[in-house]
Amino acid sequence: MKLYLKKILKKPAILALLIVAVSACKKETVIKPTPQPEVKTSTVKGKIDGKEFVIKENNIKSTLFSTPGDGVKSLETSATLDANGNKLTFFIDDLKNGAIALTKKSGTSLNPGTKTIKVNAGTSQTYVQYFNSGNAYYALSGSISITITDTYIEVKWDIMFKDASGREFNSSGGFTITFASVVTKPKSEVKDPTPVADKPTIENIAPTKGRTGDTVSITGVNYSATPADDVVKFNGVNAEIISATATKLMVKVPAGGSTGAVSVKVKNSEVATGPTFTYIQAATFTSFAPASAKTGDTIVVKGTNFSTIPADNVVHFTGPQNNLFTGTVIAATATQLQVIVPQGAVTGKIYLTVNSGTKLTSATDFTLVVPSPPNGWTQVDQTVSPQTGIMSASSGSRMFFTNGKTGRNLYYSSDKGVTFNNVFNSLPLTKDTLKVNFIVADGNYFYITTNLGVVKTDGTVFTKLIVNPNLPNLGFNGIVAKSDKVYLLSGQSYYISLNGGTSFQVKNASLGGATRLDHIASDGGGKYFYAIDPASNKFYRSTDQGQTWLVTTGTTGTYFLNEGYKNILSAPGYTYAIFSTSAQIADNRLYQSRGQGDVFVKVSDEQVNVIKQWGDYVAYGGTSFSLSNDVGNSYKKYTIPQGATIAGIERVDNTFFIFCTTSGGQSVRIYKRAF
Repeated sequence: MKLYLKKILKKPAILALLIVAVSACKKETVIKPTPQPEVKTSTVKGKIDGKEFVIKENNIKSTLFSTPGDGVKSLETSATLDANGNKLTFFIDDLKNGAIALTKKSGTSLNPGTKTIKVNAGTSQTYVQYFNSGNAYYALSGSISITITDTYIEVKWDIMFKDASGREFNSSGGFTITFASVVTKPKSEVKDPTPVADKPTIENIAPTKGRTGDTVSITGVNYSATPADDVVKFNGVNAEIISATATKLMVKVPAGGSTGAVSVKVKNSEVATGPTFTYIQAATFTSFAPASAKTGDTIVVKGTNFSTIPADNVVHFTGPQNNLFTGTVIAATATQLQVIVPQGAVTGKIYLTVNSGTKLTSATDFTLVVPSPPNGWTQVDQTVSPQTGIMSASSGSRMFFTNGKTGRNLYYSSDKGVTFNNVFNSLPLTKDTLKVNFIVADGNYFYITTNLGVVKTDGTVFTKLIVNPNLPNLGFNGIVAKSDKVYLLSGQSYYISLNGGTSFQVKNASLGGATRLDHIASDGGGKYFYAIDPASNKFYRSTDQGQTWLVTTGTTGTYFLNEGYKNILSAPGYTYAIFSTSAQIADNRLYQSRGQGDVFVKVSDEQVNVIKQWGDYVAYGGTSFSLSNDVGNSYKKYTIPQGATIAGIERVDNTFFIFCTTSGGQSVRIYKRAF
């Protein structure tokens, strides 16, 4: 208030008004109250590096630097942010209304100021310092806005800092300082917090914690660009210097060191001591329990040197196609983590990373427990990435499947579908553009057609067949395999092998007016072959094992081969075809022909995505599973797990497998059931 009165008394006009007011008071019997200026409480409120804070008056210190006869004043305000002594300090060299743009101090890394501040001499500079965990950061850009009234000063800021690693972070907010709370000192007591001197300085280090061998950045001034001249120690232990400039050193955390201060000495200079570097001891992963659990259950991971901050411990579970799914760490001590098993996890290893350190692997596999649905289907411990249609084939206890749309994976099971492995990389073909088209089995071997050729396999050995020596990477869009006979169609060329693919004859195919036929299917005796023309959606028949084709008279519709639905033709018993009469996948229906494709009769009014036959057994599915054991004369419908849609069907012995897309199409789950 004294300062407020001094301001008023300095102004003659206001003094004259006061004299008049005093004279008037002598004549009047009623004294009118004088309006009081607005008074605010000193506060600092803002956000730094994403963390909000509110600082009250008792943790704020402000000093006004003023010299009699000099109208320019400077303000220094410091706010203590927490009990650890971390601070945010503002120095405004010319205190007046308006905005100030902050700039980086020339020649001294990120430090502002000069060795000796002289107001109005062109050498002073406003700065903002953030002191945290032993590191001093200085704003390198941004602005400060100042509003001055008769009783308080209001400052707003929006600025950027940079740490030793080069990461930039923001701070914004505002503070109000009342004149009554400000200490006044002469300008001669203004001190530069970071004077330029021969002695090296340490502004900050990044990171402030790590392991032996990690790289740490140290920023400051007066370093030697010759690494041999700089001596850096971690709590007294020498560190290897990787690179050096006048303002930055890159060093390796030394072995044998311990938590303590980092120091720098250049040639014969004094030692500069900086913030504390905390050594992180290497974590170990000794066990987990229970050994098996369901999705959403909690398991306990045990070991040593875990972080007590849950987010610092990352636990991954094995997922399909070698993907990893992150478990949620809900509690952490130095020796134990509580982790929730994530959706998408399958049976496999558990991986642990602590504070971005080395990835640790469990000694044993975690087993995912898959609860059996109430409708009789059991989920197979295998989940694959989003798919559309599924192509599959089985022989004995062996089974292959792949996604029909992209064909960028190939799963194989040798144990009746108990376990699956992705063997896509086993295909002896260039992988960059490789795509699986069809899979068929002849009772002994599997034949896999691709856009780069045909592969024959027993599930262990994969051999590329030489179909056309002149076109070694010829792709095929149709195949029939029966015992040792293999039939292939590519454009208007027809290939046949009578010795299991050892050699092929090539013939010209007569396509009955089509330029291309897709998806060859054969009846059980090999007399009739069937195919479709994807351009005209017409249905074709051949009576000479695929060399000559004619259009049938049966009316069909749109076939969604491009969407991966390739299990759409089947003919070992009666002839079946899936097509849509409205060009919408949702209107896919199953049709049966007992006249070799000349007449089709609708089998079901529900959406059907796949049709398969095995002798007397016929199965089809969409939103339910339908099975016939009398060559399709009658069917029994079975419900499937809720929210699932069938994208593929396969049979091994008397067990049927359904490949189901889940709600939202996020993954494919496999269910099995014995009939």
